[in-house]
Amino acid sequence: MLKLFAGVALTVLVSSSAALAGPLEAYGRLPAISDVEISSDGANLAYIAHDGGTSRVIIQPLNGGEVQSVDFGKVKMRGVMWADPGHVVALVSRTGSVENQTYVGEMSQATSINIKTGASVQLPKKAYETVQNILHSNPMAGVVNGKPTLFVRLYAGEQSNSMQEGRFDLYRIDPDTGVAALVQMGDFKTLSYLSKVDGTVVSRTRFDRENSRWSLELRKDGKWVDGYVVTAPLDLPSVLGLSLDEKSVVVGLVDEKTGDNRMIAVSIADGKVSDLPGPGGPFDVVRDDARRIIGTVQETGYSRYTFTEPRIASAWETMQSVFAGRQMTLQSHTGDYSKVVAYVEGTGEPGGYYMLDVNAKKLSKVGASYPGLAPTDVAEVRAIKYAAADGLIINGYLTLPPGKAAKNLPLIVFPHGGPYGRDEAGFNWWAQAMASRGYAVLQPNFRGSEGYGEKFLRAGDGEWGGKMQTDLSDGVRFLASKGLIDPKRVCIVGASYGGYAALAGITLDKGVYRCAVSVAGIGDVRKMIDYDIIRYGEEIPLVRDEKRYFNVVSTSDPKLQSRSPARHADQADGPVLLIHGKDDTVVPYDQSTDMRRALEKAGKPVEFVNLAAEDHYLSREATRQQMLSATVTFLEKNNPPN
Repeated sequence: MLKLFAGVALTVLVSSSAALAGPLEAYGRLPAISDVEISSDGANLAYIAHDGGTSRVIIQPLNGGEVQSVDFGKVKMRGVMWADPGHVVALVSRTGSVENQTYVGEMSQATSINIKTGASVQLPKKAYETVQNILHSNPMAGVVNGKPTLFVRLYAGEQSNSMQEGRFDLYRIDPDTGVAALVQMGDFKTLSYLSKVDGTVVSRTRFDRENSRWSLELRKDGKWVDGYVVTAPLDLPSVLGLSLDEKSVVVGLVDEKTGDNRMIAVSIADGKVSDLPGPGGPFDVVRDDARRIIGTVQETGYSRYTFTEPRIASAWETMQSVFAGRQMTLQSHTGDYSKVVAYVEGTGEPGGYYMLDVNAKKLSKVGASYPGLAPTDVAEVRAIKYAAADGLIINGYLTLPPGKAAKNLPLIVFPHGGPYGRDEAGFNWWAQAMASRGYAVLQPNFRGSEGYGEKFLRAGDGEWGGKMQTDLSDGVRFLASKGLIDPKRVCIVGASYGGYAALAGITLDKGVYRCAVSVAGIGDVRKMIDYDIIRYGEEIPLVRDEKRYFNVVSTSDPKLQSRSPARHADQADGPVLLIHGKDDTVVPYDQSTDMRRALEKAGKPVEFVNLAAEDHYLSREATRQQMLSATVTFLEKNNPPN
């Protein structure tokens, strides 16, 4: 049991006084445990345990009963959930294609485990219609005729070489037999369904790509009727869930006049639309297992929760008093909120799961994600902000190497992927690993990043390879002006879009970086967009966003050539390390092999590391550690930290 205490949030978000850091491999391991979920009745915990290259689902009774372990071997685990107190569902993915389709991607599947019998079954095992054995939405738990069930969107259609044909239907799946039964037929324009726990389908969303018509449709007397319709040429609204009283469908959208995020409620009974109060600024919603919205969360360095459900609000306030000054993420809770599980990271905590038992007034630690790291292995992280060259304020985080004075340090610029993602204040295993070797690490939330409002997000339009790139080097100049870093000892490292930024930094924004490391990065943006068009179609949000980031309407626009590092390999002014997973279906492997050939042709120093059987997400421990080791070795050779 942990003693409750009060804390004070400081500008230093994560601190350490140790001069010696943990072993590099400890930072690169997969979390020892992840995705801790408590059953709705509070009797059991379920979570994923990683041990080297293998994974297991652990089912742990809270009354001291026998712990169950289900071995999944080398399958890539993506999460666990409870279908009901008697069934755990394990979510996995595999890289490949499925029967009757040559489309290759990261395919999501699931397995149900009966915790009483130990029996397991693939979901779906069979269906009365012809469907792919691939999940196209996260399963949602429910009860039909007193029996547990799972609701999920499945793809039904003829043979296809892409995801541009067929239809998406809603099915319910029996967690014991794996049999899938059709609940609601859709079509290719159907994006999502929303149903209640008892299986009642209340709404669906559709998008017509030809006229950009997005619609929320309500189910009335066996028919679909329009509830809320907008023309959305770029940004689509989204169904967030049910209202707490289950009388309305809650929709999230961006206000056309102010650019702010807001919510509306569409009445299930009559389709009447009303505004809902929001927290102001960008936010996400928090849902319970019944898809009801119980609160909102905003990212302000730390995640800031605001709950409308009073029981979870009270429990969360208690936990916050214990972990003041640390990052807390709500993980799971019982149906009555008497037990709440949170993930905590920050000062003195490289990542751990904690459970509050409200009735027993007890807070206990479930387990550590990185047991190979001590609290003193977590380097200091500072929240910083600086002005870009055009005056736009950029927020970010600076991780400082343990045992070194914050003066004249070697620097690694570490931009996030997306590019619409963002970095936060919690424990980042990759940044911490580089800091442990003696580097300061800058993680800028450059323009186009999420979490700072629609205006800041849209400031990235047309600036991929432009101001989005110089926002990074403006951060270098800011740190140098403060005497924190040595501007002659700077390298750039990134993955996915961050990998693009690393390549662009060494070719397009010259004179800033001594070296660059690109992991699954994009070298030729025209080829990347064409690849996505072939797979998904030209009108999907992904492709429209990609065009918006370059301010182009066609991939024949010469601007794409001017912003492609592979087309400017002869301008590289430092050595480059390229690392790519052979099974990457998000950014194709040939993006890196083409970049290598371009650099070699130009006579520029380049190294290449192939991650065998690895996808876009560094999902496997061995290749994750291979990447980390190769990155640090390259940095130490080309930008020695001492």
